[in-house]
Amino acid sequence: MCVAYGGRAISSWKSACSVFWKKWLGRPKPHKPLVRATITERQRQSYRASVEFPVVYEVEGRTGSRAAVANDLSAGGLRLVGDEDFPNDTVVALHFTLPNALIAGITVEKELIEMTPRGKTTRKIMVPPEPFRPMSVHGKTVIAFLNVRRRKFAHGVQFVGIDEKTQEEIQRFIHVWQIRQLRERAHNREF
Repeated sequence: MCVAYGGRAISSWKSACSVFWKKWLGRPKPHKPLVRATITERQRQSYRASVEFPVVYEVEGRTGSRAAVANDLSAGGLRLVGDEDFPNDTVVALHFTLPNALIAGITVEKELIEMTPRGKTTRKIMVPPEPFRPMSVHGKTVIAFLNVRRRKFAHGVQFVGIDEKTQEEIQRFIHVWQIRQLRERAHNREF
């Protein structure tokens, strides 16, 4: 026989524990002030694909264009790596084609609707994604830093005034890129 919390006699160990927890949970809790959640540097609004592709850019208010390399593509922006340093909020026009070669060999599921004597039927087939066409977007630099390894300037560029179709195309590329990454990881685990 056990003596429970508070001096009562209880025959089982589980009963003693339940009495203890009832008293423990019933006690007044200290008031904790609310803490505002903050987003860390690594938490972003959208997924970033670590792809690298050539870009031609034009700085607003200046004639001529220059070539650079883009990487870390997301639906909201990209990283521009080049020889030129820009102050923050510099508006640039970017001209590029998303790299079709990086998604070669990938197939995506497509649903077909067919009319048969029995009515509409759907079937799913695997097809390669449609190739990406050249696109132009405007962006502004939001952060600048020096890429020491490459000895080049790198700028975080946020897309501004991007039309919905272009943004959907970028998201479609990122989606296909993620599919490729997942399939490569799964393939590497098998061996």
